[in-house]
Amino acid sequence: MPVKSPWPREADPFLSLESLDDPVVREWVDAQNARTRAAWHGGERFDALAKRFAQAYLPRERPVIPSRWQQWAYDFWEDEDNPKGLWRRAPWADWRARRAQWQPLIDFDALGAAENMPWVCAGIDILYPDGDRALIQLSDGGADATVVREFDIERREFVTGGFEIATEGKHGISWIDRDTVYVGWDNGPKTLTRSGYPREVRRWTRGTRLADAPVVFRGEYDDISVEADYDPVEQRHDVVRSVDFFDSHTYRLDANGAWVRYDVPSHVEVGAWHGWLLLEPRLDWAVNGVTHPGGSLLAIREDAFVAGARAFATLFTPTPVTSACDWTHTRHCVLVSWLDDVQSRTMLWEPAQDGDAWTWRSRAFPARASSQVDVSPVDDTVDDEVFVDVDDYLQPPEYWLADLAKPDLQDWELIDRWPTQFDASSLTVIRSHARSADGTQVPFTVIGPRAALEGNAREPRPCLLTGYGGFAIALTPQYLVSSGIGWLAQGGVVAIAHIRGGGEYGTAWHVNAQREHRQRSFDDFIAVAEQLVADRVTTSAQLGIKGGSNGGLLVAACMVQRPELFGAVVCEVPLLDMQRYPLLHAGASWLDEYGDPDDPEQPQEARALAAYSPYHRVAAGVAYPPVLFTTSTSDDRVHPGHARKMVALMQRQGHANVWYLENTDGGHGPGSDALERAQYDALVDRFLWTTLAGAW
Repeated sequence: MPVKSPWPREADPFLSLESLDDPVVREWVDAQNARTRAAWHGGERFDALAKRFAQAYLPRERPVIPSRWQQWAYDFWEDEDNPKGLWRRAPWADWRARRAQWQPLIDFDALGAAENMPWVCAGIDILYPDGDRALIQLSDGGADATVVREFDIERREFVTGGFEIATEGKHGISWIDRDTVYVGWDNGPKTLTRSGYPREVRRWTRGTRLADAPVVFRGEYDDISVEADYDPVEQRHDVVRSVDFFDSHTYRLDANGAWVRYDVPSHVEVGAWHGWLLLEPRLDWAVNGVTHPGGSLLAIREDAFVAGARAFATLFTPTPVTSACDWTHTRHCVLVSWLDDVQSRTMLWEPAQDGDAWTWRSRAFPARASSQVDVSPVDDTVDDEVFVDVDDYLQPPEYWLADLAKPDLQDWELIDRWPTQFDASSLTVIRSHARSADGTQVPFTVIGPRAALEGNAREPRPCLLTGYGGFAIALTPQYLVSSGIGWLAQGGVVAIAHIRGGGEYGTAWHVNAQREHRQRSFDDFIAVAEQLVADRVTTSAQLGIKGGSNGGLLVAACMVQRPELFGAVVCEVPLLDMQRYPLLHAGASWLDEYGDPDDPEQPQEARALAAYSPYHRVAAGVAYPPVLFTTSTSDDRVHPGHARKMVALMQRQGHANVWYLENTDGGHGPGSDALERAQYDALVDRFLWTTLAGAW
């Protein structure tokens, strides 16, 4: 018996708003933008705030933390004169001696002006070991699609007749050697996966047409993407075939020129380093009578693994309060990082050989209480130096240099600090928990005036609650520049919900809100909102919520389900039509996260999606809070049609306090440069503070 569809039978009344080139749709967008800007953009205070944001995002006296490429330091500099960026370099020794005289390489603002294109730098790949050529990817306004050009670093000019892809697409390209590259070519539907990414890898030789380059690997239509890479240090060729958003097949090129898949389940991510394989099972993995928990990191010699051995060294084992781990490496060390109850931790591992046996020695890298500490290699082909970035909600980031070859891992050299952007002396950070609908304890962080958050005599204040809750992404401390200048300076409170679906507590925390269980993520967010009101941090009328992308879906779903709980909503680059999302831009790549709205074999997924899809659940006659939807015409990841259709539907239903802003540029974000982001953030701040505090 066929399963009854939970979706409406009638046609989508606003389907035409998905068009990206219809002049009638453009007129509708322009009219919505004009209405929103007339209400929330401009004025003396607005201009002052936008200017202050721009100065904070691009202070002239700020740290320069370059990337190292052998003897050179490379930096991407942005300021008010170069909002799109200036790629430049200086000798590494000069930067270390704090006397760098920067040599400009590409001025992206000048390039865009000369070609009448809003070019945004989307990627730079320098040829190893020569270092005199680079593959440059240019994006139109910040979109994911790019064009590709080859650049001569010594001559500071693009190479005529070089490796160039002039048509925009979601191309992938990487060096093999000076005259050969791997290309994932976006050349029409037959070359792409269902998700819109390349499914073929070509090996392109200089002086030949890309169309004539042989296809060396081909994935399947239902895959997410296929990417090839050559590691010149390890001298190895690899292909990663992403079969869904979280799972992949990894192949190596053997001595006979054949691609051989590593014998691991698709949920096990494969990495290689100095003759070792590092394996990360996403789910529990039983092999040779041993079960390795999901989120572990395992190491084994590659030659032994290929020969059939499965005796792994364990470099990381998760606990119920840890995230899954990330790893990187220097020349001689592997660095393993994770979150322990949302506090960052890093362990240093070094392999050692004793006869035929290998062992691993570990050392704990110093942590900072309540701060996010990120450790990254300076140049993993040269030595064991690392950059150490220390970030905190209320203190500006610090940048340190450490040498892992030294016995004392606390011997850090301070490089620089980001300038202080707001007075945090009266502010505090607290951690608390809320009880979700199923009893799960959900952590959240609150930042605000000490007088408002400590003690019993609390006076509720305007509060901005944010969250994400998807794709195993964790929300970690970072300097609250815009909130500190705007929201906190006005006496407001900021709250961050660490809800299920995110990555704060590992695989289980994510999977618990995946697919048909998505409602748990919304329940968690609602529970945090209720706790903030119960604790007298704020009131429902003073509580605003904001989220982008998956976070946009989050806040829209919560608004529709609990409209009385919130005083204002900002919904940015959101997914909202959960029936059509797989058909729009990259939506098919997220089927493993949200579920399939049309799979008759998994009807529970369609039912769950239909139950919360904001576009299908919003109704006339309900008192929704004022809501601002924002997106970008150039967003080729989450289609602007989601936000357009939601606004049109709500306005037709009679909801007057529904606002819409669609920037032309910005891709999947609020702007293509810091100046555009400053204007956007000032508008959002004005909308929220006026709505929640009653004045501006």
